[in-house]
Amino acid sequence: MARSATAIERTNAEGGLTGTPMFSHFLRKLSPFGSRRVERRVTQQGRVWHLTPAAKFVFDAPDLARWIADGSAIIVKSNPARIVYRVTLPTATIFVKHCRITGPRAWAREVLRPAKAKLEFENARLLAERGIAAVEPLAWGHIDSVWPGESFLITRAEERAISFLEFAERVLPTAPLDAQPAMRRQLAHGLGEFLAAMHEAGVAHPDPHAGNLLVEWPADGIPRFVLIDLHAVRIGSVLSWRESRANLTLFNRWFQMRVTRSDRHRFWCSYFAHRFALRQASSAKLAREVECATLRSNLGFWAGRQSRCLGTNRYFRQVKRNSLRGHVVRDLPEAALQALLPDPDAIFNHSDVKLLKDSRTSTVAAFTLITPTGPLEVVLKRVNIRKWHEPLKNRLRRSPVLRSWMNGHTLRDRWLPTPRPLAAFHRYRRGLPAEGYLLTELVPAACDLDAAVPVEELPRLIRAMHDRAVSHRDLKAANILLREGSPVFIDLVGVRVGRVVGFRQRCRELARLNASFLTPGQVTRSQRLRFLRSYLAAGSRLHPGWKSWWQQIALETAAKVEKNRRSGRPLA
Repeated sequence: MARSATAIERTNAEGGLTGTPMFSHFLRKLSPFGSRRVERRVTQQGRVWHLTPAAKFVFDAPDLARWIADGSAIIVKSNPARIVYRVTLPTATIFVKHCRITGPRAWAREVLRPAKAKLEFENARLLAERGIAAVEPLAWGHIDSVWPGESFLITRAEERAISFLEFAERVLPTAPLDAQPAMRRQLAHGLGEFLAAMHEAGVAHPDPHAGNLLVEWPADGIPRFVLIDLHAVRIGSVLSWRESRANLTLFNRWFQMRVTRSDRHRFWCSYFAHRFALRQASSAKLAREVECATLRSNLGFWAGRQSRCLGTNRYFRQVKRNSLRGHVVRDLPEAALQALLPDPDAIFNHSDVKLLKDSRTSTVAAFTLITPTGPLEVVLKRVNIRKWHEPLKNRLRRSPVLRSWMNGHTLRDRWLPTPRPLAAFHRYRRGLPAEGYLLTELVPAACDLDAAVPVEELPRLIRAMHDRAVSHRDLKAANILLREGSPVFIDLVGVRVGRVVGFRQRCRELARLNASFLTPGQVTRSQRLRFLRSYLAAGSRLHPGWKSWWQQIALETAAKVEKNRRSGRPLA
């Protein structure tokens, strides 16, 4: 088929992958793109099945209803758009994907293009022809009607392969510690070679996250990757660098937050070595382009999720009990809410509650919530009303409690460590939000930052925070805890997200932290310099040079000290 109808057409400004999938799929309906002869066509129970030659060695004819009835089929994934069954047969184990119509828009798509199951069926066979490992299709089916409707795809299970997402999050961390470095190196090299082969073969997956890859670790120790979820795969000529960068950017969004720079560098070296169409380009320049495009793409993704914790969706819900209104996470047990919401102020007077702070502005207590799933260690913070107009201010702009609630989830979205917020609510008086309450998970076995200075991870973490468009305007030692030697941000009222953090603001926040350690002998000048150099080296190059940063931080520190001296407030 012509390149213009099959390959990725353009890259958006954020480096994301866009194209004309509806148009190309429409052409495939008019002219069967990649159509391959199947051996048999079977009509059974109102469904028409198209079977490959390999299917006859697995089953005579698909019978999903019987497989479900006799317990052979087990649901492994379910959502409004699809149900995936794992079916264990005497001859083999297979997966059956049931693609459903979820509304008028989905129905209209089925009118204009082939059924989703057919698209995935054809794409899997085309990928095999191009030497790209993908799931083996056995059959696809649709309802026996001229009108579009549900469709089905049957594939052979990869018996020794598991989801790459599951492997990265569960299997690899539990492997012997001395084996993990070698496993990470092999994964990085193997994955780079696999994606390079895809792009050289003219294949781009528009949703290339870790969950859409299977990984198999055979006896020879070389990981093998298999592509799944293929209905929207683009197949055409060798990808240009612009198209490759767009696909790599989407792929890198998940890994940039979770994988070390060394492992990402190994991946890139392997990818570049196998991309023959890019041999004349600068490897370092192209790598920087991917990293920068990934960060821009992630920033846009995070910005779109900032307000979801204020709504009702699969992760959050709103609550209302008498005069209390607010937001909670979906998985907080109802029993915990029943113990808390009737009178949250009573919690602070219980004998088994540990008061962490009791001042004019706020009261903070740590205690244990008893839930059906077991005890839950939490912290409850009450923000007090000090002046008559504060409820009015809380109505006109987000209250400190709501800002902390949103910022907590925003930081966690950005892979920045902070206690998980569980609930945020206010007591309403005369229709206005008065006292606010914030419930968060307790940071276990935490100690103050000044008990373990210097911390090697802290400068890299602060650099990551700034690079991810997060500004902590109260970045003092008291607002950073250490959990098993790793820093954790707390007290997020002063956090601002979504804007690029410039040179002056970065220096101001580093100076605020520096001012927490001005006691003679607490932190040496050499340690401060190593901290700054580590901060500057933890990402792409920042301008100006380190001496200008050192001088500006010194000026900002002196200004902070003078400001506190005039107000009579001690430096914390």
